[in-house]
Amino acid sequence: MRHQAILAAALLAHPIAAPAQFTQAGPPADIVAMPGQPDVSPNMSNDRRDIRRSIREGRRSGDISRAEARSFRRDDAAIGSLADRFASDGLSPSEQAELQSRTQALRGMVNARRVRGGKP
Repeated sequence: MRHQAILAAALLAHPIAAPAQFTQAGPPADIVAMPGQPDVSPNMSNDRRDIRRSIREGRRSGDISRAEARSFRRDDAAIGSLADRFASDGLSPSEQAELQSRTQALRGMVNARRVRGGKP
């Protein structure tokens, strides 16, 4: 009960910003996608396609276990979902950077596993 009273006092002590401060005329200025152009960069799509191919090849060669391949595919699907969600209103530079960093991280994990092979 005491913690709730402290929390309530802290919340009341900070003024709430007026809604007018957050209104904006038109879309944000940092949106990258233009009407009629694809929202997700072709390079990222190519990168993800290469990663999926690498997962398949690693699985066939035995460098990647079934469980690891499943995990990598889940990560790839999550990146795809995130890309679709971001692309619904155009990609901002920060969203593009987020997708690129996730794609590069997945590529690094797949490549590391393939280089290491079936060794634990």
